[in-house]
Amino acid sequence: MKTKKSGRISGLMILVIIFLLVVNVTLGFFMTRQASNALISLIQNRMLDISNTAADMLDGDALLRLNAEDQGSEEYQEVMEILTYFQDNIALKYIYCIKDKGNKEFVFSVDPTVEDPGEFGSPIVYTDALYSASLGKADVDDVPYKDAWGTFYSAYSPVFTSDGRVGGIVAVDFSAEWYEDQLKSLIGTVIIVAVLSMGIGIAIVVILTRRKRKQYGVLYGRLNALAGKVEELVKEVELRNEYPIAKEDEQEEAEEQGRGGEIEDLGSKIESMQEELRKHISRIHKQAYLDSLTGVGNRAAYDAKIESLEKDITEKKASFAVAVLDMNGLKVINDNYGHERGDLALIDAAEVLKAVFGKENLFRIGGDEFFVIVRNASEEDMERHFAELDQKLAETNQKEKSYVQELSLSKGSAVYRPQEDADFKEVFKRADLVMYEDKRAYYVKRGDRRR
Repeated sequence: MKTKKSGRISGLMILVIIFLLVVNVTLGFFMTRQASNALISLIQNRMLDISNTAADMLDGDALLRLNAEDQGSEEYQEVMEILTYFQDNIALKYIYCIKDKGNKEFVFSVDPTVEDPGEFGSPIVYTDALYSASLGKADVDDVPYKDAWGTFYSAYSPVFTSDGRVGGIVAVDFSAEWYEDQLKSLIGTVIIVAVLSMGIGIAIVVILTRRKRKQYGVLYGRLNALAGKVEELVKEVELRNEYPIAKEDEQEEAEEQGRGGEIEDLGSKIESMQEELRKHISRIHKQAYLDSLTGVGNRAAYDAKIESLEKDITEKKASFAVAVLDMNGLKVINDNYGHERGDLALIDAAEVLKAVFGKENLFRIGGDEFFVIVRNASEEDMERHFAELDQKLAETNQKEKSYVQELSLSKGSAVYRPQEDADFKEVFKRADLVMYEDKRAYYVKRGDRRR
């Protein structure tokens, strides 16, 4: 009967360890995917932050006027100096300006590269992200492209003129080899952790199968030692061995009761390991979907929201409003007080917007632009939100601020029209146009045509 009992308990323990291994492998697989997606999002957001910041520092009107014969002129040199600053102080491969010739044809304009720069007017490799930037939306390549200088992933940001047109595009290149090495490094780390975890589990299984009942007792003792119960377990085992042999039915019942307690302990330890993995995945998820500066949704969160809305539009059940908000005068703050003060202004703007629209509805893709998506909102609702926004901005501007400059936001909104709008982009374009009209009015009122 003891042999039968040992075999049953050992077999059950092997099943438990196999279950643990399956759980570890499954969680490791999903954690690898989550970690990869998180890192890709972080890298792309970093690329867009650089290109957006550079674009905000350039004058779109001047960039639109530049031609090949303007090389060496004052306007040309001003653009060169700004791009050279980024080239010299940030770890990137190349940064340069692009001119849109129309019909999806793009050429180099200003390139500060010292060795082998792109000639003014020479063609640029077309990508979907570049075309998106030419339409006014900053974007980053999802797949690498190859040109005469190598293989790259690039981020593209539009530079707007005073009347809201795209006067040029800033491109930031990152080596595809560097980009993919970052992913490989992260995935390698996750795989090593998973392999080590599996190795430990396999070692436990080998120990269990070699020693059977005796080794199971040792393993059980080690697990309980972690909880400080080794002595109690040993005494319990010794007491069991001193009991007289019970009747077969009574003995089998005792075996079932004892085994239930042991499995419960093991289950607790398995749940503890699972909980640690869940916490890790939760941290990665938070990094992937939150803007590190302001704490609102980032590009990944924004794209996920749009995907959900597009599904609702397809299923004829969509109801939402979009607001586009752009900070006024951020360049002045950055130029006069430094980018750290500019970051503080962005944080203040985000806090005001959170208070009005709710953190869950607010997104920052990069630079000084915020997007709001509110479900089941009417035009009257958005007007009330904007009135509340103006009030809270006025309250904030009464407080002392390190950047001195008045906190101001140009704004525009649009409500989804089921009979007119085929997709989210059409609603966004209407809101964006209203915002640029508001921004133009803001600067005209102040006698300043530049952003």
